[in-house]
Amino acid sequence: MRKLRLIYKADETYLKTSFPAYYYGSPDNKIYIVYSAPYLTPGGKSGIEFIIAKHEEFLYNYMEDRIIEIATQKTPLLNSFIDKSGLKVTNIKSYKSCKSYEDAKELLSKWVGHESGNDSTKNTTKPINLQAD
Repeated sequence: MRKLRLIYKADETYLKTSFPAYYYGSPDNKIYIVYSAPYLTPGGKSGIEFIIAKHEEFLYNYMEDRIIEIATQKTPLLNSFIDKSGLKVTNIKSYKSCKSYEDAKELLSKWVGHESGNDSTKNTTKPINLQAD
């Protein structure tokens, strides 16, 4: 069974939150981000929601454990380069009932398995053919 890999944790991030962001490399060769942000209900109650987003500027070669910039097809010098000013992400889901980053990671893992059409007993790795730099 292939699992998400934590490839970077940003304690201070360029995302619109003051909470940490966790970047995961996925067996589907994408980079997903789990972060949290406060929310306020129309009734005035507040809470924290956990958001799952997909990185639009980088891919993750799961087999080689390597981040790849889509525009240049090169590996950044540091994993921290994936959290940058002007970060392009697509928010996929948000969970107001989630209680922790670990719970959000588990939800992401289930979502990735569902989206790839594979259950957790199958090898979900689909290698991507990119030239090494």
